[in-house]
Amino acid sequence: MRIDQLHPTPTAAQPLEIPPKLLASVERHQGHLKALIASMRAAGIEGDAIDASVRVLVDSYADELTAAIHSMMQEERHV
Repeated sequence: MRIDQLHPTPTAAQPLEIPPKLLASVERHQGHLKALIASMRAAGIEGDAIDASVRVLVDSYADELTAAIHSMMQEERHV
């Protein structure tokens, strides 16, 4: 999958191949984002609560993405 195949498609993105080891993570976090938006809308959440919720989601994804990239870099060194 390429970044321009995500839904919704990023409008300014250049085609970028997402490595298979990261694809599941990207898809999972995209689903989390959709669920978060739906939950916040349903609960009428606004303002600082939105900021806090997004920060938790982004921090979680950053940790997972960083670990995956470190792992991929290590694998490339051993090839």
